[in-house]
Amino acid sequence: MSLLIKSLYQASCFTAAALIFSLGMLIPSSGHAEDILARITQNKTITLSYQTDVFPYSYFENNKPQGYSIDICHKLIDMIKHELKLPELRIKWVPVTTATQFLTVKNKSIDMGCIPTIYTAERQKIVTFSEPYFFSATRFVSRMEDDITDIEELNGHTVIVKSGTVFVRHIQEANAQHQLSLNIDLGTDNTKAFSELESGRTPVIVSSDVLLLAQAALSGHPQAFRISAQTLSPRLPIAMPIKKGNPKFTALINTSMKRLLQSPDFMTIYNKWFMRPIMPEGVTLNLPLSPELKKRISSQTPYAY
Repeated sequence: MSLLIKSLYQASCFTAAALIFSLGMLIPSSGHAEDILARITQNKTITLSYQTDVFPYSYFENNKPQGYSIDICHKLIDMIKHELKLPELRIKWVPVTTATQFLTVKNKSIDMGCIPTIYTAERQKIVTFSEPYFFSATRFVSRMEDDITDIEELNGHTVIVKSGTVFVRHIQEANAQHQLSLNIDLGTDNTKAFSELESGRTPVIVSSDVLLLAQAALSGHPQAFRISAQTLSPRLPIAMPIKKGNPKFTALINTSMKRLLQSPDFMTIYNKWFMRPIMPEGVTLNLPLSPELKKRISSQTPYAY
């Protein structure tokens, strides 16, 4: 083969390869990585999950899901609708519990969870996490009249912690570290657990500081409760759970989340749920942005889990 013919042959192979690559980018693959966006575009519907007992993140009132996480999701869906050039994008809401939140992602019952899911390395083996939109630490709450001020004073007490949450591991680690003799009672509902605390049937609840603050505020007499100054964990990222193996859908969510965090809309949402009276409940949490969340808002790089 002459040098000229060889050069022409190589050039034609390169052109063909480039054309195939370009077409490959345009034609959806048969793998699930493309299925979510293709299905959303075709059906003009996205399926999202919510929980009923994690006020102010997600709860059910006036016949619809509401909360901070829900408002974040609504903004993300508006941005996705714009990116996909869809005149309409309906939301199908699916209620989940702590026990089913990851199962519904894994079995494709939902496209994304609009619930306050705390990142852990173990959970990352099951789902992909979006950019975080909140950070919270694990604490405990007790009644003021019981005068429990630090972790050592829990020795011998019964504590309620919601089954299936990261808070179970946190209290187990504290139990071992401080050599306490705790009776760890696994609950299933945050609202019911707080009712037991109010009535005196249990002395302590272990959970996210935000959830404890919110439950105390909803009680109508928050001054009757003490949320521990002591934390059982650092502030951990809270993000949206997405099915693994969907890089384009995840990238679209993360791009939209980053844009939202850096827009005025985000602070409007944040202030609505954490700095102003939450209507119709009328409670105000007075919870400014954490240093970790401020850092995420100002950062231009993806969050490193």
